[in-house]
Amino acid sequence: MPVIRLKVSDPNLGKFALVYLEVVGGNEGGEFRINPDSGMLYTQKHLDAEKKSSYTLTVSAIDQADVGSRKQSSAKVKITIDDMNDNDPIFENINSTIEISENELAGLFVVKLIAKDKDSGENAYISYSIANLNEVPFEIDHFSGVIKTTNLIDYETMQRNYTLLVRASDWGLPYRRQTEIALDIIVRNINDNRPQFERVNCHGKVFKSAPIGSEVFTISAVDLDVGDVISYRSISGNEDGCFNLDSNTGTISIGCNLMDVAVNERVLKVSATDGTHFSDELTINVNLDDDFARDLSNSLHGYGTFECRETGVARRLAETLALAEKNNVKNVSSFEVNDLALTPSRYGQNIHRPEFVNFPQELTLNESIQLGTTVAVIEARDRDLGYNGKLVFAIADGDYDSVFRIDPDSGELQIIGYLDRERLSEYILNLTVYDLGQPTKSDSKILPITITDANDNPPILQKSLATLRLAENAPIGTIVYCLHATDADLGINAEIIYTLFIEFKEFIINKTSGCIVLNEFLDREQNDKYELHIIAKDLGYPTLSSEAVVYVLVDDVNDNAPIFGVQDYIFKVREDVPRGTVVAVIEAFDKDMGKSAEILFSLKDDAQEQNLFKIDKHTGAIRTEGYLNYENRQVHNLVVSAIDCGVPSLTVDMPVIFEIIDVNENRYAPEFDDFIYEGKIQENMPKGTLVMNVTARDMDSMDINSKISYSITGGDGLGIFSVNKQGSIQSLTQLDAETKSFYWLTLCAQDNAIVPLTNCVMVYIDVKNENDNIPLTTKPVYYVNVTEGSSGKHEIIHLKATDPDIDPSQTITYSITSGNLIGYFSIEPHTGILRTTERKLDRENQAEHILEVS
Repeated sequence: MPVIRLKVSDPNLGKFALVYLEVVGGNEGGEFRINPDSGMLYTQKHLDAEKKSSYTLTVSAIDQADVGSRKQSSAKVKITIDDMNDNDPIFENINSTIEISENELAGLFVVKLIAKDKDSGENAYISYSIANLNEVPFEIDHFSGVIKTTNLIDYETMQRNYTLLVRASDWGLPYRRQTEIALDIIVRNINDNRPQFERVNCHGKVFKSAPIGSEVFTISAVDLDVGDVISYRSISGNEDGCFNLDSNTGTISIGCNLMDVAVNERVLKVSATDGTHFSDELTINVNLDDDFARDLSNSLHGYGTFECRETGVARRLAETLALAEKNNVKNVSSFEVNDLALTPSRYGQNIHRPEFVNFPQELTLNESIQLGTTVAVIEARDRDLGYNGKLVFAIADGDYDSVFRIDPDSGELQIIGYLDRERLSEYILNLTVYDLGQPTKSDSKILPITITDANDNPPILQKSLATLRLAENAPIGTIVYCLHATDADLGINAEIIYTLFIEFKEFIINKTSGCIVLNEFLDREQNDKYELHIIAKDLGYPTLSSEAVVYVLVDDVNDNAPIFGVQDYIFKVREDVPRGTVVAVIEAFDKDMGKSAEILFSLKDDAQEQNLFKIDKHTGAIRTEGYLNYENRQVHNLVVSAIDCGVPSLTVDMPVIFEIIDVNENRYAPEFDDFIYEGKIQENMPKGTLVMNVTARDMDSMDINSKISYSITGGDGLGIFSVNKQGSIQSLTQLDAETKSFYWLTLCAQDNAIVPLTNCVMVYIDVKNENDNIPLTTKPVYYVNVTEGSSGKHEIIHLKATDPDIDPSQTITYSITSGNLIGYFSIEPHTGILRTTERKLDRENQAEHILEVS
């Protein structure tokens, strides 16, 4: 039976992608096997969920590379075995003989039967029933297996031995499995009846002339229990011993001379016992008769006559004995039922072998058939019943590619793997059907299956990607490349034609041979690469195709001369440019590539120009070699040649015109009298205050070139100070010496020539301090406690004040300005230490002193 198909992929090619599958773990009992090629996992042995309900298999996949470089992978396959109803219930700890006592109430517990089933789930659920055909006074609980009586059982009237057929059935599908056992139930007799007299209320007469020892009356008692022996005893009325009672027979006989008895009335009381129970008292009224005259007729009746009332107990005994005989007679039919040989299943023996019905001779299938399609229904029959006739279908052999599956119950032959005529065109399946009886019987037949072709294989190109080179001057008709494709199908499905997916005028392809031919001349400068998509398609239906890509790289030929960027180059150059100045850059390009596109520049020979200009052969940059002079020559005409490095090389010329511009010469830069200047300004001066004047002079002649302009270009005073055209430096904001006391400026002077010249100097500006801050103590108010009576210059507090304006050479002086009228306190003017004086402090006189210190 197929279990699961394992899919393995290997991105390698050739034999490196061939994978061999093998079960390497968890299959110690050999219950499973795997098709090493298709990856289908099959059962190989009969599985028994009761022995092992799950398997964890380790499947290894090994590629077919050389031994030293083989790659391996593995996977775990967890398989759970579903239970099937294949086990009969089994009774446990059976005591086949059970005794019960008679006369118990209905519902008496007899026995509890327990049966177990090795299956699981509903297959193991068990219900119990009594299978006797005849009615029995017992019932069984269907779920617990407890057997109880259904009514009162009487040993004397009912059956004394019972054979119960108890059946245990599971709940399995499609058929229940069951087991029967026979229980012998023996009814024990108990002494549950007391003796009863057949006649009661007796009265009669006895002749006094009756001799001693003569029998005058016999009493009789009956006990319905089986086997009980009754004895009798006299209770009263025989104190003088005249009426003796035989304890075994119940016969009353004369024991004395009745003539001597003074009374004529006698009451006898007797009872009967079975040894356990006693009967009710029997009263016998006896009348003694004095008449001595006896005729013959009297003598014939003995010495006494009695009359009694019948109780009917004798009739009841007769009925009881009749029922006992009827219910305990061994009839043949009952024995036939009870003596049947017990079997583990009610289905009987597995006699018949399964038989195929309407088995197909052969099948023809197209390889394009869809997965899951039912291609045939295999029919079989079995004349047995139940599990003996339950059939299971299987593919025993022939499914080498694991593409077929037969439904085990319905016999439907299905497609579970893709058919491929090119892989295998014919299958010989060995189909087997077997029943689930014990022992199993089976039948097998061979089914040939032919696979017909479908257009399911696209053409396979021998090479699907190719790159080639072709010179751009290749002649028309050149065979560029030939493709070759094959198709694994048959007939028209394997015929192939070739087409270009996107057509190019430069190329055509032969539809049958697949050869690409050059149709027009190539021009690498227009298109240096062609991407040809070739479609190889078969003539089947539906049409299948494959695509190949051929890259044609066009090799360059030196067929293009260099080209300048513009037609004419005209440049204007000042006559005062320094020697070596780049005055122009000539650009040219070549449509070719490689060496053919490399360009070298040169100037045509001209002795006059050779001394003034020079061109870089690689970059095309033209520099001045000498000094230009407008007064000598205003226009220079050059011819620049551009030559490529191809073979053969190609050259092109381009005229270049330089127009010289007349300029005034600016020879000298402005000069300062010193390198560093120092200025001063008081703090707190208003914005625009003049700091200093710094001027430069220009040695050029008195023209526009010698006019000087000033600017501040750097320093930490940039933005704090400004300079005007005359070189006057002014403040742009109010300054604070306590914040910053000096600044540096970079002052530059520049002339007004077309190419201006500049000179710069450093300017140091000192910000002068003014006394614009007052001294301040650390706290505005000080609270000090002084002990009453203190005197003798006791230090109270040390006051400290600071002033941002004070430099290290200056000091702050301290004095008491108010609150010290009596002179209790003094302060040192230079240290700020406040002390008490010689005068003692008196709290009662003044508890608080407020001093003002400045």
